[in-house]
Amino acid sequence: MKLLLQTLTLAGCIAMPVSAQAEIITLKLYAIGIKAGTITINAAEKGNSYAINGRVTPSALLKVIKEIGFTGSASGKVKNGAYQSKKYAGHLNTGNRQSIVKMHWKGRTPVVDSYQPSRAKRPYDIAPSKQVGTKDLLTAGYATFKSRPIDKLCNTTHDMFDGRRRSKITLGKPVIKGSIATCAGSYKRIAGFSPHDMQKRVNFPFTIHYVQQNDGTYRFNDFSADATFGKIRAIRK
Repeated sequence: MKLLLQTLTLAGCIAMPVSAQAEIITLKLYAIGIKAGTITINAAEKGNSYAINGRVTPSALLKVIKEIGFTGSASGKVKNGAYQSKKYAGHLNTGNRQSIVKMHWKGRTPVVDSYQPSRAKRPYDIAPSKQVGTKDLLTAGYATFKSRPIDKLCNTTHDMFDGRRRSKITLGKPVIKGSIATCAGSYKRIAGFSPHDMQKRVNFPFTIHYVQQNDGTYRFNDFSADATFGKIRAIRK
């Protein structure tokens, strides 16, 4: 279930003027062939700034099995087409644990304002001050899912930090066939995860498809990924 929610690396109203460039991304999420829920990302950009709200809402069936969900918001700057996190707040429920996180970035270094519930330090914990150049998971998800021209599609990496754990999304060069662009990628656990999680699995490959629009840009259509419990898939509504 953790990767299902972390797919936002692969999830309200935006406090920006209507004139801002906006994109609403709504995905139907399936796990092992069963509808698991909905991912919604509402994002707006104006000038060199962006703001995002994201939500993962479980299906009625999944709620019976396990109560999971996510709500979050992020904002930051856009520099040379790259997204730099400045603020992030998120409430995550994996079914096994809950976390409420607030962070801000000083320059390109994350600062954890609060992480609840608190706990004693563990040997595998990592220092936020050492996670320079990382972004929050919601920003990385939006940067992956947003519509783009072909020369800015995929072929990049996103180093992420959620307040305790560091991970990375890697996207290869797009392969074009007709109006479809296919990008192979992977989600990788880097540091801050428990030894049990690292031993169980580190790399999670995925595939994304984008469809060319009339204006020439490529719009996210669907992705499929490997999780510890099987295949997951998301299709844009």
